[in-house]
Amino acid sequence: MLSPETRRAVAVVAAFAVGVALAEVPLSSEPLPFRETSRYPVWVFLIAMTCASCPVVWSQGTRALAQLPAHRPPVLDVFAYGVYAIAVFGGLVFAPTWLTPGPPGPPIVLLPYLGVRFAVVGLAALVAAAPGVIAIYRIRGACQRGEGQAVDLVAWRAILQAQLAAIGALIVLGTLATGALRNAILDAFTIPPDDLPAEGVLLIGAGLTVIVALTYVPPSEQLRRRAQAMVDETFPLPRQLDGDWQQHLQRRRDLAALLRIDESSRSSIQDALIIGGPLITSALTLLIPTH
Repeated sequence: MLSPETRRAVAVVAAFAVGVALAEVPLSSEPLPFRETSRYPVWVFLIAMTCASCPVVWSQGTRALAQLPAHRPPVLDVFAYGVYAIAVFGGLVFAPTWLTPGPPGPPIVLLPYLGVRFAVVGLAALVAAAPGVIAIYRIRGACQRGEGQAVDLVAWRAILQAQLAAIGALIVLGTLATGALRNAILDAFTIPPDDLPAEGVLLIGAGLTVIVALTYVPPSEQLRRRAQAMVDETFPLPRQLDGDWQQHLQRRRDLAALLRIDESSRSSIQDALIIGGPLITSALTLLIPTH
């Protein structure tokens, strides 16, 4: 019997191999200049890494979900995520078409069934992110209902940040792959860079940044409000400065620090960098010379 760590390692290796096959196998006997460029292996590697990260994101999400009680039938969580995923999946599938060369003439074939390949990668990423996103919004629901003790709020904060890092890394890899795709196309075909506008890559990065922000910021803010309410209920501000009011205020500050109501500058910067990771990454990929 394999240990959980070994099974996860096997799943990561298998997913990486699937990613390589999706990007590498030509499925055609026709000449494909796209596959002969020096940029093509970079794109293959990034697609494979995106696939390899899916088991890791799934594993972290399922562990987080196991720590959170369900207050409604799980099928409703799955249905809500399904509606969310359909909208995102449409963008993931059609986003690469924004990078299609625009001049008139015969269409350029990069790889046969390229849309299907993108659809498989996008679907795998959405399935992998499902447990983590559901866990994040279970935390939001619990905070809205006023549930959780101090120890729960601390654990929920750790879950939120762990899921933000995992999902953010997955999305950043996908954004890097998009930029690498553009560079490989420009390297393979004699087309002006303006026919593959850099704004398309930036738009994809901006869209993914909005998705990350909408996934993380509302639950995080709801958790902060729940923590503030707990501090106010446990150690309300004294109306009169008598007795042990100084110790009372110190205990209030200690609880607020434990619950991280006032996020430090370092934590806020880290969260902002992860949320803005897709946009930052897409901008950096455009600084790499294409020729």
